[in-house]
Amino acid sequence: MSFLNPAAFYLISTIPIVIALHFLRLRRHNYIVPSILLWLDNPEDQKANVPFQRLRHWLLPLLQCLFLLFIVISIARPALHIPGIIHGKIVFIVDNSASMLSREMGHTRLDIAKREVLKHIMQVSASGGMMIMSTHPLRTHIQQTFTTDEDKLKSAVKSITASHTTSDLSSVFALVSQYIDSVNDHVYYVSDSFENLPPTSFPINTINVGESAENIGIVHLNVEKLADQFQILTRIRNWTHTDREITTQLVLVGGGTIDEKRLSIPADKEKSLLFSINADRLKGQAISLQLIETEDDFDLDNVAWVIPKPEREFRILLISNREQPFLTDLFQSYGEHVRLQKISAAEFHGSGDADVTIIDGDILLTGGTTRQWMNTVDTQGIIYINWQQELSDEEDTLEIIDTPVSVIGVNRTHPIMQEVLLEGWHLKRSLKRDMPYWGESLVETEQGALIWIGTTLGRQYLVFEFDAFNPEVSEFPFTIPGVPIFIYQCLSWFTSESAPIRTAGRLQNIVADSFKTGDRLMIDIPVQEDTIIEVQKPDGERIELEDSVFTETDRIGIYSVFVDDALYERFSVNLLNEDESALNTYDLARDTNELGTGKPFLQPFVHEVWQWVVLFGVCLLLCEWWLYHRH
Repeated sequence: MSFLNPAAFYLISTIPIVIALHFLRLRRHNYIVPSILLWLDNPEDQKANVPFQRLRHWLLPLLQCLFLLFIVISIARPALHIPGIIHGKIVFIVDNSASMLSREMGHTRLDIAKREVLKHIMQVSASGGMMIMSTHPLRTHIQQTFTTDEDKLKSAVKSITASHTTSDLSSVFALVSQYIDSVNDHVYYVSDSFENLPPTSFPINTINVGESAENIGIVHLNVEKLADQFQILTRIRNWTHTDREITTQLVLVGGGTIDEKRLSIPADKEKSLLFSINADRLKGQAISLQLIETEDDFDLDNVAWVIPKPEREFRILLISNREQPFLTDLFQSYGEHVRLQKISAAEFHGSGDADVTIIDGDILLTGGTTRQWMNTVDTQGIIYINWQQELSDEEDTLEIIDTPVSVIGVNRTHPIMQEVLLEGWHLKRSLKRDMPYWGESLVETEQGALIWIGTTLGRQYLVFEFDAFNPEVSEFPFTIPGVPIFIYQCLSWFTSESAPIRTAGRLQNIVADSFKTGDRLMIDIPVQEDTIIEVQKPDGERIELEDSVFTETDRIGIYSVFVDDALYERFSVNLLNEDESALNTYDLARDTNELGTGKPFLQPFVHEVWQWVVLFGVCLLLCEWWLYHRH
């Protein structure tokens, strides 16, 4: 029950007045006497006129106070809320991504979201039942299958736990589409942001739970090894509307401050900060970057971890019968850990211990077929430059293009092409090849793929369908800074695929095993068949690996890999996501249903019962009248 006019309860303050009038009432009796002289100075008569005497009859004032109370209650308009009924199913999807851990008025947005869902469960019942889902679970999105049991639904909502992962809604809404089969079905998404809603075949109703929040957070953390120094570069952003002064600390995990710096960040801006630490001082220890004195509403991006490690020597074998100054200078500038060896085709008798083999298409092959000669290249990575032979088991359709072509587009979705600008340059000669099914184009001309990559049978390929480092053919060697960044990220791609702990779809920092929340990791450790591999999460929970894929990167912090209970390797997981840290919200006054194509939520029926309260009050009044006349 609720009251539609709760302000009427202020009228309860009149009840003490009724009680006071009973205390002030003069109590006298009528008698027939021959004279009143005897009563002129009688003290009893004086006592009868003294107010605030002891209340002898309490039943009448009690009934009068109850009557007044019922009148006040009826003015407050009591009403019963009867749940509305829909002839279909309802699916509630609760966003439990990282931003839902931001605080508002002492509560997290996730707590507010769960309260909203619980309120709606009380308001509406569905003939087909209700389902509870979360956007970022460890194992399954479904917290409770379709049911009409209110207790089970409430328990499922309360059991939704927070996750540190970022918003990726494609999988949960793809699962929802399997259960929506009627126009009477409703889908409600409860979140603080609706920017990443995927296109769906069904309407999505939105319930907003975010108002405003202030945040300062770490959005980038990178480690590079230069000589005997680890260069730790970070970017920190201020999303508040005022200039902020903060303190940054670089701390060894387990104790000890390495460095501390003060930083002033203007409103809605970001600043970079560089720490230079002696490599011998760290020696593979885990370190954390912490923001203190931030006074913001979001804690997850106030700390980030990294584990610097020595660079493994990266060996490149170049097979070419000509000088390639642009190529050799570019690859040697990749870092001191890169070792580039150049030999001619006649000197080649195997790749040896090389990590990547570069094959210049200008070489002349003598004796045997190309496929027989290529079988001696046993490196994990191969780079072809203007290679005019077949690349797959079936013979390629290859055509030499002698007319000039120009670059018309790049594949921005691939991590190798991030921040790489290669559009617009021209080349005089190129090759046109039917790219294998396992290939993926990176750079396109009007004739087809110009640069492409691929992985097949455990081997990585990078193919230039032109004489890439010949200035007489193209402007490619002079495209600055696009080409150096491109080569750097290509070699990072080769390196990442050989790391024991790596992720798909994103280049890995070879100086630090650092990942982001939600990453799917490949843990490739050569062990015996009965060896037990476990991953310990930051909260101490250990997960035994049943295969080489680890998906439970749902918490920020340091993870440890154990092989037969012995520590094998450690890696860090951080948020480092600008979109999530921005805490995007919508105005609650706005009709959130405009953000989707959904229908308004079915409201419960309101049935006012003040008439029954008045009737009961009238009955009390009649009782009071009867008792009054009996006395």
